[in-house]
Amino acid sequence: MRPACVLFLCSAAAALSQPAAPTAFEVASIRPSQPGRASIRVEPNSVTMQNVTLAECVRWAYGVQEYQVLAPGWALDDWFDVSAKSAEPAKESELRQMLQNLLEQRFKLAVHRETRELAAMILTVGKTGHKLQPVEEEGSPSFSTGSMSLTGKGATIGQLTEFISHELHYPMIDQTGLTGRFNYTLDIKAYVTEEMRKSPGPPPEAPVIVAEAMQAQLGLKVTEKKAPVEMVIIDHVEKTPTEN
Repeated sequence: MRPACVLFLCSAAAALSQPAAPTAFEVASIRPSQPGRASIRVEPNSVTMQNVTLAECVRWAYGVQEYQVLAPGWALDDWFDVSAKSAEPAKESELRQMLQNLLEQRFKLAVHRETRELAAMILTVGKTGHKLQPVEEEGSPSFSTGSMSLTGKGATIGQLTEFISHELHYPMIDQTGLTGRFNYTLDIKAYVTEEMRKSPGPPPEAPVIVAEAMQAQLGLKVTEKKAPVEMVIIDHVEKTPTEN
């Protein structure tokens, strides 16, 4: 038998011997909840959500931001607690797929993906270069927030743009070309007036404030313009989930 055939047969046998990725949780509970501080806790074999809207469930399941989910109005106002466990440890990507399947089963959820032009903040490196501190050593990245500040340690630019997009409910798209891990701190206290502090949500000036702080502190430039953004469109969803 030729060596190439032997390698092919060995590879095929190895693939067949690998267990298939789980497609469903072993146990899952979805119950109505009340408005409150939302929380999502992910462990190797479970996903626990408290005080989340259906739109937030969809957002996590499909790995997108809130502004990328186009949902009926009630899906932003009805709240749920979700507790789901798999039979064995699973990757986060597998847990997301299992949650997609759970939402399809319990809410009869049907979605499609579509690219639309949206106003966005485009992030690039400033003319004088960035001020991020590269991190070469191995280790788990950390990302923490304080009072009007955020700190990344061994973190990526993707974590930075994802957080800002989530907080401002506004797309921030990374076009810096920076693929490594960095230490960085962004603090906007000096840019926020007392009137803005009293605002119940992000003030209209928030994108401008963030842009000024990122340019001064991180050497990153923010330009506002339209850009293609992938959306998750909810085509159908039931308001009440089926019984646990």
